[in-house]
Amino acid sequence: AIVTALKKTGSDTKTNTLIKALEGMSFDTPKGVMTFRKEDHQAMQSMYHFRIKNDPAMAWGVPELVREIKPEEMNVPVRNQR
Repeated sequence: AIVTALKKTGSDTKTNTLIKALEGMSFDTPKGVMTFRKEDHQAMQSMYHFRIKNDPAMAWGVPELVREIKPEEMNVPVRNQR
């Protein structure tokens, strides 16, 4: 995130400049795209619902994806009122 913000600000490291650059910014992570919500700087990304499947061929439980929960499906409240 900080690398993307610094590219956007032309390497300006002033706090307020970086905050403005990060607000609403989306960037790739190992888990997919993450976005900093502009309203409260909450990092939003997909979550994964899975269950553990018992496979007799394995000595441990195997995670089985049930579904991906997209950020737009989540009702994460905005708690601060800037």
